[in-house]
Amino acid sequence: MERDPIVESLHPDSGLSATARRIAQFIHANRALTLASSAADLAQRLDTSDATIIRSIQAMGFESLAEMRQTLVASLSPASNPATALTRTIRDIGSDLPDAIGAILGTHVEMIAALQNPAAQERIVNAVRCLYPARRVAIFGIGPSTGLADYLCRVLNRNGRSSFVIGTTGRAFADDLVSLREGDGLVVMAYGTLYREIAVLFQEASRLGLPTVLVTDRIQAENVPPGTAIVSAMRGREEHIALHSATVAILESIAFGLSVADREQTVDALDRLNRFRSRIEYF
Repeated sequence: MERDPIVESLHPDSGLSATARRIAQFIHANRALTLASSAADLAQRLDTSDATIIRSIQAMGFESLAEMRQTLVASLSPASNPATALTRTIRDIGSDLPDAIGAILGTHVEMIAALQNPAAQERIVNAVRCLYPARRVAIFGIGPSTGLADYLCRVLNRNGRSSFVIGTTGRAFADDLVSLREGDGLVVMAYGTLYREIAVLFQEASRLGLPTVLVTDRIQAENVPPGTAIVSAMRGREEHIALHSATVAILESIAFGLSVADREQTVDALDRLNRFRSRIEYF
């Protein structure tokens, strides 16, 4: 296992001052957030100065904030075991086919019902307001969320709002990041914990000042950059297979909300769509 200077700095014999230890504990507990933060952001959260943040990072054994970020990136990775989730789901709901289908459909009903709560609906409204000024919308999703990102992208584009999907992993994600521009908006689907690609994405979004919407099941506001519009999406029962009806409902609600907010642009775009369809059909 690779050494982790952040963890080592928390040892009682590390020699850190009380202030440096408090900063180290925050960084260790909030790695993804730290990766997306500048020294000034950390200073504001911890009620201290930029200089104190930098000195504390150096006391942990790093030459700079940039060097510490390399350790943070290496420590963040997605944790998922679909096989275990499926086995547990079958064990809990049984293998009788009608009962199993009924249980899954019942879970979908519960997920959608949760979105009818006024607080949940207000979060979606806030997401629409967040994205409305954006000239383009970048949509992030990996794994099954890639298909959902592509679907939202197609809906937004046909409604007249320029959109594109990002979501490669590893070093290839750098090509996605360089496509972002000031004036873009960002929709991120992330579940469980913030892994390395999303942490770096949030860092770049913060640098560019991009309005950002996070659709998630459990990631909390204290773990993402300030100002992120968070929309909660249940993904089924705890430790069972992931279900996506709530996420789809949220994405479609956001798309419809943007259309309501800019009706003329949407109608014009759909008129163009229909004209192209007619030309193709009768060509």
